[in-house]
Amino acid sequence: MTALESSHEARPPAAAPVGARDSGQAFTPTPPLNSDQLLGGQRAVTIAHEGAQYILRATRNGKLILTK
Repeated sequence: MTALESSHEARPPAAAPVGARDSGQAFTPTPPLNSDQLLGGQRAVTIAHEGAQYILRATRNGKLILTK
């Protein structure tokens, strides 16, 4: 296999943006949510998504980290 062949490996499709629908209609973004709304005054929240649980955590430096 050459370097050119390996650079064209099949990649999974990109994730659909938040608010996207499977109806075939054009994507219309929803208004942004404030992180305070998501966290509800807590430092971390658990998010259930398609049968998996994720943790959204706010750091001391004001960053958000999403882990599975």
